[in-house]
Amino acid sequence: MTVRSIIDSVGVALPARVLSTQEVVDGCVHRIGMPFEKITGIRSRHVAAAGEFSADLSAGAARDCLARSAITPADIDLLICTSISRHDAPDRVTYEPGAAARLRHVLGCTQAWAFDVTNACAGKFTGLYIADALIRSGRIRAALVVSGEYITHLMRTAQKEITADIDPRVACLTLGDAGTAVLLTRSDDETGFEHIALRTIGRHHALCVAGPTDAPHGGAIMKTDMLALTVIAVREAVAHAQATLGILGHAYGDVDRTIPHQSSWTTIEAIIRQTNRVFAAPALSERNVINNLARRGNTASTTHMLALRDASLDGRIRSGDRVLFGVAASGINVGTAVYRLDDLPTRLATGTASVRTAPPPVRARTAWPALRTVAVAGTGLVQPAGAPATTMEMIGQATRDCLRDAGRHASDVELLIHAGVYRTGFIAEPAIAAIAAGEFGFDGATASSGNVLAFDLGNGGLGLLDACRVACSLISAREVGNAIVVASEAEERECGIGAARVARCGSALFLEADPSAQRGFLGFHSRQVGDGMDPFSAWAEQRGGCSFIRGADRTLLYDRYVAHLPRVVSELLEAIGVAHESIGRVVLPWLPEPVVGRVQRSWPVLGDRVVVPHPANADLFTSALPFGLRRVQTEGLVATGDLVILTAAASGAQVGAALYRV
Repeated sequence: MTVRSIIDSVGVALPARVLSTQEVVDGCVHRIGMPFEKITGIRSRHVAAAGEFSADLSAGAARDCLARSAITPADIDLLICTSISRHDAPDRVTYEPGAAARLRHVLGCTQAWAFDVTNACAGKFTGLYIADALIRSGRIRAALVVSGEYITHLMRTAQKEITADIDPRVACLTLGDAGTAVLLTRSDDETGFEHIALRTIGRHHALCVAGPTDAPHGGAIMKTDMLALTVIAVREAVAHAQATLGILGHAYGDVDRTIPHQSSWTTIEAIIRQTNRVFAAPALSERNVINNLARRGNTASTTHMLALRDASLDGRIRSGDRVLFGVAASGINVGTAVYRLDDLPTRLATGTASVRTAPPPVRARTAWPALRTVAVAGTGLVQPAGAPATTMEMIGQATRDCLRDAGRHASDVELLIHAGVYRTGFIAEPAIAAIAAGEFGFDGATASSGNVLAFDLGNGGLGLLDACRVACSLISAREVGNAIVVASEAEERECGIGAARVARCGSALFLEADPSAQRGFLGFHSRQVGDGMDPFSAWAEQRGGCSFIRGADRTLLYDRYVAHLPRVVSELLEAIGVAHESIGRVVLPWLPEPVVGRVQRSWPVLGDRVVVPHPANADLFTSALPFGLRRVQTEGLVATGDLVILTAAASGAQVGAALYRV
């Protein structure tokens, strides 16, 4: 029987304010002489109003999506936020809690596993790729993948800084704001996603970079080598589409409509020419390529689903069509998704809601027993002494040590996930993982070698455990053969967060299926704890051209961790059928020594088996789990075959646990 994931509903949030390209160009300090509207094909775009930010667009799109479905928030097992932008207040970028954790609370998706994925404009399809694999493998019933892109503030910075027509900041003038949400569930017929595949070619990561400006007026900016990015992205994206159609046994004539990334008309024209050249036939033309640039501009990770909605409303896409989504993003990331539509276009055009309900709850909703036992085959740990190390220096050292420990090479790696939160330079795009893929050889030595997918996964201190869970699920489902999960923390802060600083540290774990099935992860579980969002948050601000971190006191979280860690562990063990007495050790998230004492005293059976990840006074944060696992293995605290509980916790407030056999 064919099992696919299917789009049950699509939701959109568009700001009411519309800004014309002429108004954008007229607002530039330097007069732009080129015919910008003609070159880009953009006549206008939606722009967020005062007080309207990324979180608002995400929530608006998600509510619109849920309103078009019979599937309820309580039915959703997985919630992924894939926005590039975390700009959620004037001149403020939120780092903790994660966007998905906050959205889960707003929407009431109380049962959902929630985390963020960042992968530039490929973020939406990276989230869909994960959700699709988990639905097809029977892990989950329904997933909500959401993006809210408030990015036109980069346009305002560019208007101040552009000094010539050929300027790396000119691409900022193409941007528009939007939110989109996709609700995925299971299809047992021929409709839905036939295939989703993505590839990261990290050696080109420097062609498009976004982060804080170094100018005294502040703000964020994106610098793009437009010509080089277009040439490489078009070439690689079309080659990827050709390979994908070959895997499926389709000719391009089997595709009714193509939706490329909506960046500019010049780029779409190049895609049409390259596709027709590669397929040696007039496969594409303006007739069958969806282009909604004129009224939307480049809305980053939301472009494809916004174009699907727009083309359904005006009749360019019809029920039953086969659609090819062409993904291209900084990093560079390319990808192809082939989708057979059900009656979604008709429902979008008529405003009719889906009547499809979620399948019955899956056995693994509380805890996820492994389909294949995935083990840690290599570990790398970094805690620099002396001069502060950068994010890339720590990732480089951790991954080199990890691969050496595993006896593998960077070119062997098929999946690279970075789960750190704080990074040198506050880079927003491309993904840190994509940069690492290029800097450290994870995507092969030549353009034809290597086939790694690299992306960032964020969820505060729970991020690395969530990344292991995603990697294990994709390995179990045979989507990838192995993965390396990396974390790094390089805070640049003016104000401390809590009693202890987040340590400048890094770690890496190499994961692969254990042939003997005798060791590795046996199950995962996490949940939001408490009766709502906790008062802790951390964010980046700018002052005088410098960026820094501010935040509340992290000690506010510790009471919740102490109260709920035993509960989450008990739920995990009960679901898998393991007695508390069978556990050799419990590795805690980093906690201050007095709080560790409270855990030990209040936890029956397992309190005296608690291990702290490292006796340091600084919070190991996302790297606490690898440090703790290494400690129990190297200090003789467990024997081969023993069961270990690995725990993690994050603002939100969230607690997670995994059962691991060493």
